[in-house]
Amino acid sequence: MVGPKEVVEILGGKAGLGRGVKTLADLDAAVHSGLPRSSLDRVLAHAAPEGERARLRNRVVPRASYQRSRRLSPVHSATTERLARITALAQWVWNDEKKAQEFLWRPHPELAGRRPIEAALTELGAREVEEVIERGVHGLPV
Repeated sequence: MVGPKEVVEILGGKAGLGRGVKTLADLDAAVHSGLPRSSLDRVLAHAAPEGERARLRNRVVPRASYQRSRRLSPVHSATTERLARITALAQWVWNDEKKAQEFLWRPHPELAGRRPIEAALTELGAREVEEVIERGVHGLPV
């Protein structure tokens, strides 16, 4: 499955985060102290088609806040980490970044027609997406 290592990679790794993150506690501390703005850019590069990146970025963090600060707030950092986690999980399952993106951006009936990437903007929505993916991994209908 997907652990902190895979999520950190999507967020930019040690160089991108400016610190070593090996455990969930380390990742939680990084999120709580505010991720670098570049982490959001890295997540978007993995999760979103090029034409959708700016729109998704503006849903995660208001444009003015993004431009004003080099670090994300803890709330925006949590959303960024959540998107990285869902993206890492989709990439693990499909073993292909393009196929993972297709899943993330296609409306899904199990999510009431929402796109998984949009559902993952909230914690409960991300849990729903994780359940859909896990059902698929275990051969259940998705």
